[in-house]
Amino acid sequence: MEEAFAWRGAPRHLITDQEGVFISDVFRDLLIRWDLKQRFGAVGQHGSIAVTERAILTLKQEWLKRVPVIRGLDHLSQLLGDFEIYYNEYRGHARLGGAIPSVIYRGEHWTKPEKSAKALPPNIERHFFPDTRITAYRLAA
Repeated sequence: MEEAFAWRGAPRHLITDQEGVFISDVFRDLLIRWDLKQRFGAVGQHGSIAVTERAILTLKQEWLKRVPVIRGLDHLSQLLGDFEIYYNEYRGHARLGGAIPSVIYRGEHWTKPEKSAKALPPNIERHFFPDTRITAYRLAA
């Protein structure tokens, strides 16, 4: 977080839940060092921490679940950086009507794809490997 604060500037408030990491002495020291006020969000309340909780769920389900082994903190840091790019630059968000956040942020025009854009060619074969929970696709001959 300190790297993000140094790069973008520190906010006035940080909204968190009351998990152990956010009530620890180390976190309290971070708040003091950056002159931040902590606010506890109400879980499940619109406009609270629901957006953050959803981003974390997406991180777990769409990103980290696909990594068989995390090889240490450097690898995890790389995965999180890649996820940030994926989440903001490539992944459509239901809350934005399917738009990509970076497109909205830059003020660019976005048009929702036609339903036919999601259609797959009929010669795609799908195979699920239950041992690894991986689905593979290939073009049929």
